[in-house]
Amino acid sequence: MKFAYVQNDEIDYLELFDHFLAEEGHHELLDPSDRIERYTYLINHNQSKFIFKIDGGVENRLERRLIAKITGDFYFNLIHKLAKISLDKCDIAYELYLVAFDKKTKRHYMIFNFIEGRSLTRDEMKLHGEQVKNCIEKLHHYNLVSNDVHGGNFILTPDGKIKAIDLTNSGFIWLTKANDAIELQERFNIKIKVPAMAMAIKKFTHGFKRLSRKIRGKKV
Repeated sequence: MKFAYVQNDEIDYLELFDHFLAEEGHHELLDPSDRIERYTYLINHNQSKFIFKIDGGVENRLERRLIAKITGDFYFNLIHKLAKISLDKCDIAYELYLVAFDKKTKRHYMIFNFIEGRSLTRDEMKLHGEQVKNCIEKLHHYNLVSNDVHGGNFILTPDGKIKAIDLTNSGFIWLTKANDAIELQERFNIKIKVPAMAMAIKKFTHGFKRLSRKIRGKKV
């Protein structure tokens, strides 16, 4: 088992991890996924709530596997980037405390903080447009992207803050940032700046995909 975790004087995440494995299946299951071997649980521990995620999915697409070889493990990269955000006290996303990878089962295990609040509606994405824009621009600063900009991937906390969840940090981030920009513009009329070359490439590929779907008689 390979581990990466955040040091904490109050919480031993390795111990929390062991407790969960001993009781796997006895916690509240959140958002059951249609993907095989992906589970998300809610853990109550010492009056604090944590999200425990298991991802046993194996990437079969050759291009994704090659990119992963170049850029490194998705979750291990993610924990370092989110830790940097936390150290900078930039409160725009969830916190990832532990990542473990079981080489035998090919499972990733993650422990996140639980964010109190609710996901945004489409209208609320527009209403809180400036906060959403600020959140994504800051994520881009740390080389993180949403890559799927919709209300379900943003949480409105009780104190009115907007936080991003379900982030991407793999692949060619400079290029993927353009996906965020295009989705923000098309869905919510929110504009952000990204490299011009990335925008040109993504606009071309988005247009080609739309044309392909139209030719095949599928909904655009």
